[in-house]
Amino acid sequence: MSFRITDSYLSSILVGDLNRSLGNMLKQQQMAASMRRVNSFADDPRAVGAIQRYKALIANNDEYSKNVIRSRIIVDGTDVALQNISEVLTDVRVITMRESSALGTETSMQTAVVEVENLANRLMDVLNTTVEGNYIFSGRATSTPPFVRSGSTVVYQGDGDEILSRTGPNSTMAVNIPGSVFMGSQSSSLGGRTDIAPRLQPTTLLADLDLGQGWQPGSITVTDGTGSAWEVDLSSALTIADVTAAITAGTGGAVVGGISTDGTALTFAGTGPLTVAEAGGGTTAASLGINATTTASVLSGRDIRPAADLTTNLADIEALAGKLPLGTIDVTWQGTVYNVDLSAAATLGDLKSTFEAAVPGMEFLVHDSGFEIVGSSPELFSIANADATNTATALGIAGDGSPTRLFGMLEDLQTALTNGDKDAIHGAINELTSISNMVSRLLMKTGGRQTDLDWAEGILNQRNERLQGNLSLEWDADVAQVSVDLSRAETSYQASLLVTSKLYQTNLMQYLR
Repeated sequence: MSFRITDSYLSSILVGDLNRSLGNMLKQQQMAASMRRVNSFADDPRAVGAIQRYKALIANNDEYSKNVIRSRIIVDGTDVALQNISEVLTDVRVITMRESSALGTETSMQTAVVEVENLANRLMDVLNTTVEGNYIFSGRATSTPPFVRSGSTVVYQGDGDEILSRTGPNSTMAVNIPGSVFMGSQSSSLGGRTDIAPRLQPTTLLADLDLGQGWQPGSITVTDGTGSAWEVDLSSALTIADVTAAITAGTGGAVVGGISTDGTALTFAGTGPLTVAEAGGGTTAASLGINATTTASVLSGRDIRPAADLTTNLADIEALAGKLPLGTIDVTWQGTVYNVDLSAAATLGDLKSTFEAAVPGMEFLVHDSGFEIVGSSPELFSIANADATNTATALGIAGDGSPTRLFGMLEDLQTALTNGDKDAIHGAINELTSISNMVSRLLMKTGGRQTDLDWAEGILNQRNERLQGNLSLEWDADVAQVSVDLSRAETSYQASLLVTSKLYQTNLMQYLR
């Protein structure tokens, strides 16, 4: 039985084959031009979803990076302003010391009035600093000049709020210092110098870590010196004990989790070198302070202690180890000396209630990692040890409390200089010291924020590299493979053209004959 193949059918086969070769070549050329393996949904529908997800994560990460850049501008501007304020206060101290000494004369004091006025104007210029058109010392009222003159005095127009910046998927930080901290005309204060953040305990909740910042649930990878590596899922952990138990169990006992002897961080003991890293692009290890490598057999993380509160036991505070029970302190306030017995205190709440009951008009404030004693008026006060326990020193509150009236102090100093009152001029030194100490603390806070931003930037850069790498695996083409495939496609297309042209040429000649 014979079959007849028509010229029309033969032509359709040749044209179809030619078009398929051309389509394959064009696809390879598009991949070579874009260097992308996926250029449309039809290329790889599964990969399209992953590509879009990675693009969204990268866009979010880029936004966090921009926030870090903007935050750094504000923090750096604040740091420069505080350094300028510190320099001005140094100049004011020189004037105060000079004019309160035997060198001060009526003429020199009148000159000093002008000097102090110029320094006050310089302070106003510094505190009215703008960054990208926003006033950095106005709190959240960034469009309002924070300090303006009202008659002979300076008033604050901003608010007392902090500006929070999102620097990561689960992290925010304050980036500004409200100018209201320089206008403490309603009270006097004394900041404690003892770190009262409690030690980590097995029962410490992970949500309370890092002074209340919490943690990021997820998985980590642990590697020891034998080359063994384990991925440990911590997503269901609730306490420190859960984390240490999961790591010990997840590594089969090869690496044992624990708490450092000072109670500040997590530790890992095993065959060194030890490495703890993130798993799956998460931030779990970083949030627990354990993303590190050590050549030793014990890896210690960073300080992740929880914040102190009124329920914190004094026995859980490392700085008070060996100093309990507490004794008595003397508080000199408004012309009266109050003897405060703190020996019965077991918690920070006990300290607060005992102190405030014994000294009327004063507050005992407990912050995340320190104390602050605040008087209800701007009068000076002092706190001293009253017995051999040196309790005031142990609590870090031995010293003098005073108001932090930056411009109020300058106004009082100008009045004293105008009146030639050397006692009042010398009295300004105490308040000036308090203000200088406050500025120093603010500089340390700003320095800490700069360090935090550096850390956040490093984490974001690492995260961006991982995301870009994952995106590249899904989206980018293999250059060598594309080159080979393109060469084959071109060869195939040229062969199809040659065969088709010869067949069509033969048919045409036959037709003409």
